[in-house]
Amino acid sequence: MNSQQEYIKQSIHLKKDLLILVIKIIVFIPITYSLVANQDYYTHKPVIGHLVYALNVFLSSNILISSTRIILLSWYKRRSLYFHTSSRGSFVLGINRIASVLNAIVIIFSVMLAFNINPKDFLTSITIVAAAIALIFKDYITNMISGLIIMFSDQLTLGDYVKIGDYQGQIVDITLVNIVINNDDDDIVMVPNNFVFTTNIVNQSFQNSRKVSVEFELPTQYTMDREDLKNLLNDLLNKHSNEVLENSMKLKILTVQKDVVKYKVQFTLTNLGKTQSQFIKNIVLNEVLKIGKENN
Repeated sequence: MNSQQEYIKQSIHLKKDLLILVIKIIVFIPITYSLVANQDYYTHKPVIGHLVYALNVFLSSNILISSTRIILLSWYKRRSLYFHTSSRGSFVLGINRIASVLNAIVIIFSVMLAFNINPKDFLTSITIVAAAIALIFKDYITNMISGLIIMFSDQLTLGDYVKIGDYQGQIVDITLVNIVINNDDDDIVMVPNNFVFTTNIVNQSFQNSRKVSVEFELPTQYTMDREDLKNLLNDLLNKHSNEVLENSMKLKILTVQKDVVKYKVQFTLTNLGKTQSQFIKNIVLNEVLKIGKENN
């Protein structure tokens, strides 16, 4: 999807957000007017007054957060279109996560106001407790910070096919705690955000790479001439020209040990896709198993 298409798609979402924002403003205006015009009524009805005031605080804060979010996202989309760069979505994800956290804080404060609890006094009274909580949950806090750095770095985003340490697969979600990966075995793997900063990362999608690697080994007594094996696998892959670029295959010998020889096959897909990649990998491995059986 090019930047123009992405811009159109994301503009539709922004229009929906704008519509919701307008509805919030329409609700906010009469509530604010009511608080100003009916002060005596709310004074004599403190329970209702606290509830209406809490709702007013929530709406005003939420409108401010939503407006800022829409302005930032609009700027980002226009910037991506102007510079003809792909809007990879991690910036958008980061803004949405921050907006969610801020809205959660606003909800907590609004509930306090609804029950006539002064947020300032409450925060003062739990300062020591908050410090202890910060120490206990320091790993979670650093994970959150790492998650935000990942989102705003634009190096990883949803849909990327990555290898993080020993984990490999497609990113299906990035949270404030971990990166969720759907691996080649269709398992869901959750990698802590802090781990990302302490290990090597290979992002094939970011490099716009369609290269696929398959490693395998054959017992020394079953190995064949390297050129013969290369021609055999090359002919096999050329039969699947819809999935693999013709003559893009390379065969490397990684190590020669006493009992086995380790090989690495690399080829280029016509399109980047997890299902397509796994399908071709299975074809190559099945052919290797066939070689072993025939020699056996």
